[in-house]
Amino acid sequence: MTDAPTEPWQQVAQKAQARRAAAIPAEWLLPKEILDSAPQDVTAVAQKFLSPWELELTALTASELAEKTISRQASAEEVATAFCHRAAIAHQLVNCLTEIFFVDGIEQAKALDRHYQETGKPVGRLHGVPVSIKDHFNVKGALTTSGYISYAKFPPKDEDGHIAEILRNAGAVLYCKTNNPQCMMVVETVSNIYGRTLNPRNTRITAGGSSGGEGALLAMRGSAMGVGSDVGGSIRIPAAFNGIYGFKPSIGRVPTGGSECTMSGNDSIAPVAGPICHSMEDLELFFQVISDAEPWLREPVLEVPWKTSGLGVDDKLRIGVMGWDEVVLPHPYITRCISEAVEKLKQAGHEVIEFRPYDHKRAWDDILLPLYFPDGGLDIKNTLAASGEPMFPSAKRLINDPLVRERSIHELWQLHCARDKYKSEYLAHWNSTAQKTASGKAIDVILCPSAPGQGAPHDVKPWWGYCAQWNLLDYPSGVIPFGTILGTDKYPDKYVPVNELDKENYGLYSENKGLYTGLPVSVQIVGKRLQDEKVMEAMRRIDKVLNGK
Repeated sequence: MTDAPTEPWQQVAQKAQARRAAAIPAEWLLPKEILDSAPQDVTAVAQKFLSPWELELTALTASELAEKTISRQASAEEVATAFCHRAAIAHQLVNCLTEIFFVDGIEQAKALDRHYQETGKPVGRLHGVPVSIKDHFNVKGALTTSGYISYAKFPPKDEDGHIAEILRNAGAVLYCKTNNPQCMMVVETVSNIYGRTLNPRNTRITAGGSSGGEGALLAMRGSAMGVGSDVGGSIRIPAAFNGIYGFKPSIGRVPTGGSECTMSGNDSIAPVAGPICHSMEDLELFFQVISDAEPWLREPVLEVPWKTSGLGVDDKLRIGVMGWDEVVLPHPYITRCISEAVEKLKQAGHEVIEFRPYDHKRAWDDILLPLYFPDGGLDIKNTLAASGEPMFPSAKRLINDPLVRERSIHELWQLHCARDKYKSEYLAHWNSTAQKTASGKAIDVILCPSAPGQGAPHDVKPWWGYCAQWNLLDYPSGVIPFGTILGTDKYPDKYVPVNELDKENYGLYSENKGLYTGLPVSVQIVGKRLQDEKVMEAMRRIDKVLNGK
C-alpha cells in the first residue's frame, strides 16, 4: 500500500521543468520564432547560433577531443563551454536533458586546465572530454528521478555513482544528465516529469529508449560521449534510431553501482551499462577507461581487463547473417541495407553465411517477458501510484500483456532453468555453423537488424526482440550506422504479414508513407558471451568496410 501523494503530480513536473529551464543561460536561449518554426530535421539549427570554433570542437569525436586537449590545441574550458552551449540548443529543440549543471561542468574544466598547467600532465585518457550520462545514474550534486514523479522528492546525490566517478577521475567533464522514460522498459523516451524526447532527424518519430536522451543529444552533437544502460536494447535502439554507435557489453564488464531504477535487484535478466558514441574508436576508449580503473576492486564485477590483442580473430571474419528473426520482418530499407552490407563484406574477402534464428518468439513468450516482470509489474505500479501519475500507453501495453503476471518463487526457479537450457541450446545452434563455413570453424559474429524499423511514431510499442534476444543470452552486441532510407524502399509485392506483430510493423511503414525517408539505417553485430573485445574488433573491421572508417 502506498501513501497518498502530498502534491499533485502535475505541480511536481512543472517545478522540475522550471528548474531545468532556469539552468540554461539566457544568452543561449533560442528565439521563440526559431522554436515555433523549427523543421522536422533540427540537426542543422545549432549551426546558426554557434561560433566557428564551437562548431569545430563539437564536430570532433571523443578520441579527437582528448588528443586536442592533451596536445593543448584547445583548453578544457573552451571544449566544455562549446558542448554546454550546443547541448543547451539541442535540449530546446528535442527535450533531451533532465539535470543541467553547465556551470559546474565549466568549473570542472577550468580545474583540469589548472592541473595541466601546474603539473604538465593530463588527468587521464578523457582529459577535458565532455561526457553526458543517463538520468538514472547518480552524479554528485544532481537529482536522480529515473523518469518518475515520486523520485523527485529525494535530495541531490552526495556522491557520484561508480561509473560517473571513474569517468570524472579519467578527466571527463560531466555537465548534464539525459532523459530516460517512465518505467524504463520501453523504446520511447517520455515521462511525466520531464516530457518527451524527440528524434533530431525527424521530430515526428521517437528517439528510441530507454537511453533516448543520450541518443538525441549525441545526434545533435551536444555530447562527445554518452553513458547509457541496456536490459533489452536501451543502448542499441537509441544509437540505431539516431544514426550513431552503441555497444551493450556482457554482464559484469562495466560497473553499475550508484544507479537507481524500479525493479533493482531483479537480475534474472541483468541490466548493463555501456557507451553511445560517434565512432568505433570512442566505444573502445570508453572500455579502456573503465578497465584502467580496475572497478572489480570496489564492485563485484568480473576481474577481466580490456584486451586489445590476442583476440582470436582471423584476418577474414566468418559472419552469420540473420536477415530477420522469423517473428517480425524488418522494414524494406533494413533488408536492402543488410543485403548491401553482405555484398561489401564478401567483396572485402570476409566469409558470409546465412544464420537462421532459433526459436526467438518462444524465447520471448516463455522466458524473456516473464523474467522481465516476475512481480507482474508491481514495483512500477506502486512507484507510479506514489505520486498519482498515469502510465504511458506503450508501457501500459507492455505491462498489461497476459504473459506478465506475478510469479511464485518456484515458478521463477523454473523460468531460470528454462533460460539456462535455452542458452545451452542457442550455443549449440551457434557452434553448428562450423558445418557451413569453409574453414570448419563456427562464425565469429552475427550481423542482423537492430530493430524492425528505424523509429516509430510516438506512443507506439514496436517489437524490440532484435535487441532483447541478446540480453537474454548475455551476448555482447553493438550498432553501426550504415545506409539511408530511400523513398523507393518497399515491401515485396503482395507481402502477407506472418503474425499480428508483423502486421503492426508492416502498418508502421505502409501507413506512414514518407515518414522515414532520409533517416539513417543501422546494423547490429553480435558475439558470444564475454567475447566483448572480439565483437568490438569485428565491428571495427565491418565499419571500415561499410563506412570507410
